[in-house]
Amino acid sequence: MKTPSFDPKLDDSAFDRIRTMILDGSLAPGARIVESELADHIGVSRTPIRSALHRLQQDGYVMASERGRKARLVVAPLTKEDAREIYHIAGALDGLVSWHAARLSADEREALSDSMTLINEELAKIGQTTGAELQRLLELHASFHAVVFEAIYAPRLKALHATTRPQADRYRRIYSSGDFGQQGPSVEEHRRIVEAIRNGNPDEALCRTQKHWMEAADRLCRIIDVRGEHGNW
Repeated sequence: MKTPSFDPKLDDSAFDRIRTMILDGSLAPGARIVESELADHIGVSRTPIRSALHRLQQDGYVMASERGRKARLVVAPLTKEDAREIYHIAGALDGLVSWHAARLSADEREALSDSMTLINEELAKIGQTTGAELQRLLELHASFHAVVFEAIYAPRLKALHATTRPQADRYRRIYSSGDFGQQGPSVEEHRRIVEAIRNGNPDEALCRTQKHWMEAADRLCRIIDVRGEHGNW
């Protein structure tokens, strides 16, 4: 029998499809991963599925469960401990991005700061609303940090960010409905980050950005305390 050959396109496609299913909740936290079912659903053989799952395990989206006679792969649960670690890593990366941004030229910092301020002002306006504005809140939070990435040249940071940030967004997407009415602190933290970047203070920009993510982790953990962990059987 001919051994299936490695196909990077199939592997990447399977990886993206499974990760999307995890991020949007189609594969729930704690759910058992069945290779054959995923292969049938996506329409590929089990070889790219197996490769994709290996990458997803390395990135922390799936993990081995030791229950039963042998280890099985499951979707990584959403827990306070994991949330805090992911947010702290995201903060470390975003802090470095802010550090670079604060070292841009005065004109570049001014343009970037103006863009960040506009996003933050819109975030403040809808921060007290409910229901229909949830998706918009998520988009604005992502946009606020994304414009800083776009303003600097840091390919390695961007690669690390592409791995870590979606995991933070997974928590935000599932738990953010419990965060309405608590946008004020986040908006003020954003304002202080903008101030440091506008003033060209790299060390202050780094510290304020990291502190923002650490405070956000604390807020998220308080919400998890109320709403419970997901998939941590």
